[in-house]
Amino acid sequence: MNTLKITLLFTFLFSFHFLTAQDQKDNTYTDYQLSDSKFSIIGYGGVGYAVVDNDNQPNYNLDASTFDILLNYRIGKRYGIATGIGFNQLTGTGFNNAGQNFYHERGTLKIPLLLSGNYNIAPKVRLVANIGFYAQTIIKDDFSFAGNTTVGDIYEGWNFGLQSGIGMSYNFNEKFSLGLMFNTQGDFNRFDTASDVNLNNNQKIKSINTAGLLFTINL
Repeated sequence: MNTLKITLLFTFLFSFHFLTAQDQKDNTYTDYQLSDSKFSIIGYGGVGYAVVDNDNQPNYNLDASTFDILLNYRIGKRYGIATGIGFNQLTGTGFNNAGQNFYHERGTLKIPLLLSGNYNIAPKVRLVANIGFYAQTIIKDDFSFAGNTTVGDIYEGWNFGLQSGIGMSYNFNEKFSLGLMFNTQGDFNRFDTASDVNLNNNQKIKSINTAGLLFTINL
């Protein structure tokens, strides 16, 4: 198990332990996150960096911006199951075995399935966390080389990975909250090289780490 997966697992176990321990105490704070509906819309996005892992080419780093929009179904007071769609935008420079520098721009579409948790730690302030799996495909993939040469669609197919997030949220009322969140994700398997591309290399995103805004709308 690599460092990313250990970090993700530790983050979730810590959050789960904290939420469970706190849930055993008398809670004097109002559960602003609760409404008559068990459904809520959760959105979060951020900026950070990504690490590209190649099996036969040099690895390189990219700038990352992410956004997920989820429908969450609440189970009890503290936990829920969430799914929706996510988008990753990755940009930056790298080089290949031939010594060519390139600018890489990739966009991906992600479908996550997550276990979510939350707990009020102060009046109107909540700790929030999630962890789960995703399926992901590439929707844009351009490699721009010197001389204005751009090559696209080198990699194809779907891959799978693990993601988690932890943050703090302020409840303005029973319907709406806003906060900050740190997210991390990493692919399990690699994207295959397209059948019409003469390149002996498969690729995955080893890790994406971002920080940004979180909002929740209770339906």
